Amino acid sequence: MGFAAHNAPPQEPLPVHAAPPTAPQAAPDLELARMVQRITHLPPRSGAQALRDLRTAFPDAPLALRVAALGMLLRY
Repeated sequence: MGFAAHNAPPQEPLPVHAAPPTAPQAAPDLELARMVQRITHLPPRSGAQALRDLRTAFPDAPLALRVAALGMLLRY
């Protein structure tokens, strides 16, 4: 449903929210190295299992960082 030009709601600016950090306290490269080390010490049965293990070990790390760690192992 639209509004007629004379009945349009007043334009208010959208609220600004601070974005959460993309990685916990450590720098992403350090966190990525720790994740890769974790995967290599506990070889998973599958990629999905590796992501579950990383989620358990690094609950505050974003999914993109966990996927990047898994991707690093696939390249080697």
